[in-house]
Amino acid sequence: MISKILITLGVIVACMMVLSARAKPKLKTVANPAAARNQKLMRNGAIAFMVVMTLAAGTMIYLELDSRSVIVTVRVINTQSGVSKSYRVKKNDIHSDGFTTMDGVQVFVAGIERIEIKTR
Repeated sequence: MISKILITLGVIVACMMVLSARAKPKLKTVANPAAARNQKLMRNGAIAFMVVMTLAAGTMIYLELDSRSVIVTVRVINTQSGVSKSYRVKKNDIHSDGFTTMDGVQVFVAGIERIEIKTR
């Protein structure tokens, strides 16, 4: 019998607590002007950083592509006989096993030959 009364009182107390929590008025939040300025400053700083990084990346890509089209002189030297021959080649056309000259001739470098690249 006492347990029924305690359970009923517990339910009544729980309902009162829930109702009192709902009845509390919400506090009005006042915007802090300094926090809003700091947030705006951080956003503008991030945007400026992204613009600078994009410009730097674009400049680096342009300079890399520009340097690939430079014409260089390539000397192929036979290490056994010492005979060398020079070719004019675009820097972009040089590969690990050979290159393509300005005239369209493909030159393959043998294992006993070495190449020297001379930029202007």
